[in-house]
Amino acid sequence: MIRNIVFDIGNVLVNFGWREHFERHGVTGETFDRVVKATVMSPLWNEVDRGVKSDDELMELFVANDPGVEDGIRAVLSDITGMLTQFEYAKGWIIDLQRRGYKVYCLSNMSYKACRECADALDFLPMLDGYILSCDVKLCKPEPEIYKALFDKYSLKPEECIFLDDLEKNIAAAKAAGMHGVVFKDLKSADGEIRKITEAEGGIARPKYSKAQRTAALVTVALIVLLYLVTLILSFFNSDVARHMFRICLGFTLFGPILAWIYIWIVGKLTRKHTIADFDFFVDKDK
Repeated sequence: MIRNIVFDIGNVLVNFGWREHFERHGVTGETFDRVVKATVMSPLWNEVDRGVKSDDELMELFVANDPGVEDGIRAVLSDITGMLTQFEYAKGWIIDLQRRGYKVYCLSNMSYKACRECADALDFLPMLDGYILSCDVKLCKPEPEIYKALFDKYSLKPEECIFLDDLEKNIAAAKAAGMHGVVFKDLKSADGEIRKITEAEGGIARPKYSKAQRTAALVTVALIVLLYLVTLILSFFNSDVARHMFRICLGFTLFGPILAWIYIWIVGKLTRKHTIADFDFFVDKDK
């Protein structure tokens, strides 16, 4: 069963608009082709996302690729603000998937510089159930170790994950790691593939609840029943103290559980978490 949706970020949740960024800085024509070859199309580009070398070290290495277009290289890489822009569907899709019962993660090649200078495009990261960025783990897709880093950090089973990436080589590596994979082309087809894989795997696997969680819920129910019994017993006593205690217990018995249930339900919906206020709490979804 499928529990987790794992997204790449670039060209899936955000647009990696390097072409527009270069043109905004006046890099066009032959210079454009040379700057592209020296930077984003260079094997060195992955080292930007690996997070090992400093920005200054990387800049000098890119310039060394083609010193004749140094000004253009420095112009487009000194400040990359606006190179990443968030797709309008990104946050809504994340929320929708979480409401459908999935945990949502990101596994992406991303540099510290992009995190700093394009932070507005990445403001969905706190909404996720977790994420791994290449710069944090010093690994880049499609290296097998970065997929394992995701599994280990969040205790995920590969066969319970669907990975979406715009690059076939990254999907191939994900499948080799045991995940289901979808090459992202557009929102509609990708969401359709998620549904197709989920149905083929037997639906969405709801999270199991621990013994402690079920025990806490049962204890709560037991306390409510005990309070109800105390209320009944007090009703047989004809004294001011007994009547006063009866009214207090009756109020807690009638309204306390309802208010608590509503409060937990609202908190669960706002945080998109499965709580004891959901009626299927005691159902083991894996059976």
